[in-house]
Amino acid sequence: MRPLTWLCVLLAGCDGAITSGRPPSAIDPGEEARTKTNPTLEELAQKYFPGEAAGAPPKRLFRLTQTQLDLTARALLPSHAVGSISATMPRDPLQTNYEYAANLGFGPATFTPYTEWAAALASSSAPSAVTGSCAPTSTTCLRSAARDFVQRAFRGSANDVQLDRYAALFIARAADAGVAAAAADLVDVTVGAPAFAFRDEVSTDASGTLLAPQALAALTYTLADVPPEALGLNGSVSPPDAVDRVLASEAARAKLQRFFFAWLELREADEFTIAPSAFPEFTPALAAAARAETAGFIASALAKPTPSLKDVTQGTPQVSPALTALYGAQTGPEHRLGVLTQVATIASHSGPTTTRLVKRGVFFTRKALCMSLGAPPPDVVTTLPTEGGDTERARIENATTPARCQGCHAYINPFGFALENYDAIGRWRTTDDGHPIDPRVTVPWLDEGELTADSPVAALKAFTSSARFKQCFVKQLFRYYVGRDELPSDAPLLRDMFFWFAHDDAQDLTKLLRTLGSSPRLYERSEAP
Repeated sequence: MRPLTWLCVLLAGCDGAITSGRPPSAIDPGEEARTKTNPTLEELAQKYFPGEAAGAPPKRLFRLTQTQLDLTARALLPSHAVGSISATMPRDPLQTNYEYAANLGFGPATFTPYTEWAAALASSSAPSAVTGSCAPTSTTCLRSAARDFVQRAFRGSANDVQLDRYAALFIARAADAGVAAAAADLVDVTVGAPAFAFRDEVSTDASGTLLAPQALAALTYTLADVPPEALGLNGSVSPPDAVDRVLASEAARAKLQRFFFAWLELREADEFTIAPSAFPEFTPALAAAARAETAGFIASALAKPTPSLKDVTQGTPQVSPALTALYGAQTGPEHRLGVLTQVATIASHSGPTTTRLVKRGVFFTRKALCMSLGAPPPDVVTTLPTEGGDTERARIENATTPARCQGCHAYINPFGFALENYDAIGRWRTTDDGHPIDPRVTVPWLDEGELTADSPVAALKAFTSSARFKQCFVKQLFRYYVGRDELPSDAPLLRDMFFWFAHDDAQDLTKLLRTLGSSPRLYERSEAP
């Protein structure tokens, strides 16, 4: 039996830019405590996240990401033998390298692979996944088991009428073709239903708060990409009471690691664009080792009882044996600092044959500092000239000197120049085509005052300690975890997240996620405009 034909309408969240200014009568319940604790930092919080609550985010149906679909199927059908849905379903479109709810849906390219995946799950799952310990002749037990299976698949959101309909379908099919065939059909039709593939952020009470099953699912999927069942939670547990339990799970740490890979835009081993003709040593095996090295470093940093962002950005990683020759002797603290100087990160933001310092600078400006960049003037040649300087830095400086270029390049260039000591595949160097490299940068627009650094390590340590970097990290984490861009009405929550993350430079990742998971904002919805 194939899944019933259905039409999914995705209610997209509204994009919006943070507004400037704040009404004098607005109230932020956390402002007084933050001001007493650190008034200077509170001023920065107000600067970066102005505005006040003007309503809850809009209701939406959130199609599970491919990772969430895999993990949800694993929780529901632990004995199935089907691999990841990403093996058959095309990759969903990304926005700023994140899977936002507005981008997730079903179209001609994805619907058929999804239904085929559902059918494969059905055929590879043991009947006991549906029937439990019921005897094949016990109709009462089988009916109850079928209802329970569907309720778990729909994460507690099905009503009695829906459950009875699925149970009746199962019992009728069992009488006609046997329990095993009926169980396979029930898995097929259930996994193929919208209530499995989509997370309901529409069902609310009169106050606009998500109903208990939807609120609990919002918590576990937001913080860990898994259904409540995977963490042993059910509808009797209120989301605020479950936050620490969710954050303590392996699933939550795994999601945090996935976030870092998405935030840093780290390429898969087979997606690096390094040209073999220019860098024959960057083999597929070395690319895989580089990615594994970074994965291991991030996992080790996040395994600490109270992981800090500084563990990732400023820690000293161990060099993978497979990369020893590539790194050479330049692995000490004067040459390397955290994940941003690892081979996988550097190579992910290089060109096929050159360092592409502008590309590196654009990435850092956009994803690490959240600074808006406009498009270059239409008559500007964006290809870097081959003349005009001995080093790539010199050529870029000469090409971007005009005032109309400096509006963006005054911000882009320092980040690229600071990383020029690393070639396209992340090796340390002191010359570019035989000419000395100048890694010195001066940045006058950080909140902490003018920054002058004469090495990549000094520059990165200052950048990743700055308030601008921390506020951007909070934004990026919010976008990835919540599945949308921030709205003006998110400002109070974002201020709270940023303040306690930046206070005393703790950069406590668990506390940051706890602030998000404990906020009523995560569970409130309004009618979409």
